[in-house]
Amino acid sequence: MFFPISRAEDFVLVDELPSQELFAHWKEAGLTPGTPVQDGALLGDVTFVEWGNRHEWYEGRLVDDPIRIETSRYLNSKITQLDFRKNHSPLPAKVITSEEHLFAELEEAKLPIVLKSEFGLAGRNHIIFKSASDSWKMSQVNKKLFGFPILAEFWVGDDRFFDFSTLWDVRDGEFYYLTATAMLIDKEGVFRGIRIGGSELPYSASFLPSVMDLVRGVKGLVPKEYSGPCAIDGFMFRAEGKVQIQPVSEFNFRYSIGRILWEVRKKRNPIKEVVSGILILPYPKQGSLEEWSTLKRLEKELGITMILLTPVRDLTGKPYQNTVLYFETTEEKEPSVVESIWQSWMD
Repeated sequence: MFFPISRAEDFVLVDELPSQELFAHWKEAGLTPGTPVQDGALLGDVTFVEWGNRHEWYEGRLVDDPIRIETSRYLNSKITQLDFRKNHSPLPAKVITSEEHLFAELEEAKLPIVLKSEFGLAGRNHIIFKSASDSWKMSQVNKKLFGFPILAEFWVGDDRFFDFSTLWDVRDGEFYYLTATAMLIDKEGVFRGIRIGGSELPYSASFLPSVMDLVRGVKGLVPKEYSGPCAIDGFMFRAEGKVQIQPVSEFNFRYSIGRILWEVRKKRNPIKEVVSGILILPYPKQGSLEEWSTLKRLEKELGITMILLTPVRDLTGKPYQNTVLYFETTEEKEPSVVESIWQSWMD
């Protein structure tokens, strides 16, 4: 996803070259993808930008940087982040260190709770225990959460009604605010997409003060060695008849999907009233997908702009598990557009 946000003079390091069809698609959409290069092909001095900030660039190759790796593990660990959000989260959470500890916790805890892996992405590495009958899910812990330690947190489930993500640049331990986005989350808590633009983001006047207070509290805990993007995900829920704000469910010290959306929208530069969105679309489990004809048909039927940000399949024709799709529409049409894209893609 660096190609759609890159400049023509940039080089983008890849394991596999993108198709010429996809390059033409990006250029037709007004994007300026950089030149793809493979490991060892690019020599000389460069300004190096990385998705997760774990390597250094040395003689045309990525080289592991132990300091950056340790900094990245520290910043992106949900265990570490318990300290970051201390005194800022209304939901109880604790670290579980072993299977025995987990058994004991499930016997005593007030359900429902969600178990999260120390390092995981977009709601895909968690397990929800809604009742005692969910005890069979214990067998999933090592496979889905990659072992211990893990995080256990009270799960608000259906009481959760709005998910947001605030985007930041971090330099020398200081956070610089960019914008806030709304996230599209399914009923199981899995991230499906994100949107930005249109009128003022719903509830932003309610949640932004809590997030700003959180960021002030985090100051001094973020190593100055880290410089780059950060996304702070949070949500709003109802409890005991009141609206509650969870200003942070997770810090993402990397290029998040929201940051990619913000960068692509900046390059596209639509008018403020236009809503820009990204959807994470799984490849259909049944049948085959004709992505280019599907895109053209949907653009015509819905009267919108759509851009594939990642390929649907590799150069051999084998489909990838997910595709990232950018779209632009009006605020009024956005809910029906999202549903139409999802249904057409999966059908």
